[in-house]
Amino acid sequence: MFSKIANWWKNLPPIGKFLSSFIGLIVLFYAFYYSPIYELYIMPALLNFQANLASMLLTVMGYKTSIEGDLIQGDQFRVSIKGGCDGIEASALYAIAVISLPLVARKYKISGLIVGLSILFLLNILRIGGLYLAGIHWPAFFEFFHLHGGVIAFLLISVIMWLLWVQWVMKKTAHKNA
Repeated sequence: MFSKIANWWKNLPPIGKFLSSFIGLIVLFYAFYYSPIYELYIMPALLNFQANLASMLLTVMGYKTSIEGDLIQGDQFRVSIKGGCDGIEASALYAIAVISLPLVARKYKISGLIVGLSILFLLNILRIGGLYLAGIHWPAFFEFFHLHGGVIAFLLISVIMWLLWVQWVMKKTAHKNA
């Protein structure tokens, strides 16, 4: 049985390996993401950490905020970070796409993961701070920024970053092979 699977995998074209790996890892990610372990133990700590970082950013910008769990609270507005707002799904999409790409050296995958996930994490902290600011300065647009800036744009940024990483890897391997 194992040899049949190994043989099937060996004979798959690169696109088949990518899609199989990508789909399998996405399923595993969501199984973990919606598990009680993640929801009860990891997510609250992550959301609190992100709230603290966003609050520090807002403090540097001159806004007085306090943190209670995943809630950033100020004199004029408050924003609560929940699952889906944490940037984890977009980051997982990026990471899984990097990991799943066949025929790429491990060193390029590792550097792509370190740089890409760091950028996505920082962008998400900026996005959370930006949502707080939008709530104060543009309350009529808060929901638009929250839904479109949070979900659609962040996923799009993740895909664009992956495409930029693929382009970088292609240049590196072409240069190496030349």
